[in-house]
Amino acid sequence: MKRIFTVLILLILLGSCKSSQMSGQGIQGQVLWVAGNQMPQANDRGVNPEEKVPVQRTLRIHELTHINQARLGDALFGDIETPLIEEVKTDEEGRFSVKLPAGRYTVFTVEKSGYFANVFDLDSYINPYEVKEGEWTKAEILINYEGAY
Repeated sequence: MKRIFTVLILLILLGSCKSSQMSGQGIQGQVLWVAGNQMPQANDRGVNPEEKVPVQRTLRIHELTHINQARLGDALFGDIETPLIEEVKTDEEGRFSVKLPAGRYTVFTVEKSGYFANVFDLDSYINPYEVKEGEWTKAEILINYEGAY
């Protein structure tokens, strides 16, 4: 009985240590790559789903950036006018977690020829994320500039 009680206490303590690692707030998620023909094609298994592959990337987190505050080339951005707040690298599975103060941010992936983002809100802000006090914002960042739709 004493041994069971000790094991339960240890499990509770280990669980509380794990949750304390995620205290605070910020953005966490995964970066995925999509390339090639993404048009639905019928085969013996039905319609081919979009294949998303986890990738390592550096993410640059800027103050919330409007489309007029960055130069857009063919598919990539350059000359971002808003201040850089944080830079973080993903792991091998494309996962990342970055602590940030509450506020609104734009997240870009760093590519060879510039910065990528493909989401805009109704006010033309680039790839916007909002971090609320004490909460973690989930993000799935899809890099698809080499995909054909």
